[in-house]
Amino acid sequence: MTFYCVCDIIHIKLVGQVSIDLIQIKRDGCGTLESFVCVSINYKRCGEEIRGEFTPEPARRADFITLHSEFSPVLLCTCCRTELYITGTPDKAVWLLSELSGVPEGRVRSCSMQFDGEGAVRHLFRVASGIDSAIVGEDEVLGQLKNAFAFSAERIRLSDRTNIIFQSAVTTAKRIKTQTALSKTSVSHATLAAKMAAHSAAEPLVMLIGASGNTGTSLLKNLLSYRNVRVLATMRSHSGAVVLPDSPALTVIPYERRYEYISGCDCVVSATTSPHTVISAERLEAPGKPQLFIDLAIPRDIDPAAAEISGITLRSVDYFKELAAGNDQLKQDSVEQAKQMITEDIDELKKTLLMHDIQPELRSSGVLIGMTAEELFYKLRSGLDSHAFGAVVETVRELGGK
Repeated sequence: MTFYCVCDIIHIKLVGQVSIDLIQIKRDGCGTLESFVCVSINYKRCGEEIRGEFTPEPARRADFITLHSEFSPVLLCTCCRTELYITGTPDKAVWLLSELSGVPEGRVRSCSMQFDGEGAVRHLFRVASGIDSAIVGEDEVLGQLKNAFAFSAERIRLSDRTNIIFQSAVTTAKRIKTQTALSKTSVSHATLAAKMAAHSAAEPLVMLIGASGNTGTSLLKNLLSYRNVRVLATMRSHSGAVVLPDSPALTVIPYERRYEYISGCDCVVSATTSPHTVISAERLEAPGKPQLFIDLAIPRDIDPAAAEISGITLRSVDYFKELAAGNDQLKQDSVEQAKQMITEDIDELKKTLLMHDIQPELRSSGVLIGMTAEELFYKLRSGLDSHAFGAVVETVRELGGK
């Protein structure tokens, strides 16, 4: 039999019907989560322009992760958020994000949301499940979170605690996806953008820039699901062995020649990880027909000045957040159900972490082996408050009644 109290871990092994082996009583103050910290730059606090200041290139991320391995850092970067998870303190997390982004600490602090302990874990679970997303219930973020975790795990040895917390978050997100209706009505930036592009003309020709990235891959899949859409996907000459779907509706063109094809397109969608714009307004001309430009990148791929050109309509990430707001109200029952599941799973996570922490002592301790049940309960009585001791008694009673 194993059972837990809020601030204690008690592991009891029944030996026959009388003797009980008390391995350990450990007062932890629920501190197993205290050093887990997150600093978040997200759509709730910052617009696209500010969020773009906190999106480093992959090479910079890799160097950062390796340099600060002692903090077990995991860096999540999406179009709606940049979040740094570490083992440390909120001040340390702010300092690290400042170093990574080059943004002064004071500005990081004022732009960010900071979480620590159970609050940081709960935030991670909410992000993973999609209920903290700008488009509630979207599941792209789960894949992005898994990639962020793998990005760190492939480069450094993450702490056992970080591993357990992130794996638990992913497991909970999958449980929410399968056991609630949240994902059954889920939408994402990619699905909304593809739908808009597909309706930009009767038989639209859509240029997709960044087709091989996380968002781009989802965009391409969604675009090709529309029978009336033809897609021009740009590919850099040095992209290597990037494999795109084999479809008669898909044509690959050199990225370097993108401007030559834009005038013939009904819609241009861009979703790269470039730190600079990939479509300059100066290179665009007023189209002979209405053109839709969709920018799903942070920082922006498309020069905002393009919106000032007659005939061009420009939509960006935050536009789709507003578009999805009406749909979010329909999901509130599922969101409440997901929150309850998160609370349950965090409680299980605490138990897992407590057991993990005590494993070395469980293996090495033999001092209390052979203690009688009566001796055990007197020690429990003196070491626990009435609530915790009552939980022990009730658990033993339930076991005895089986």
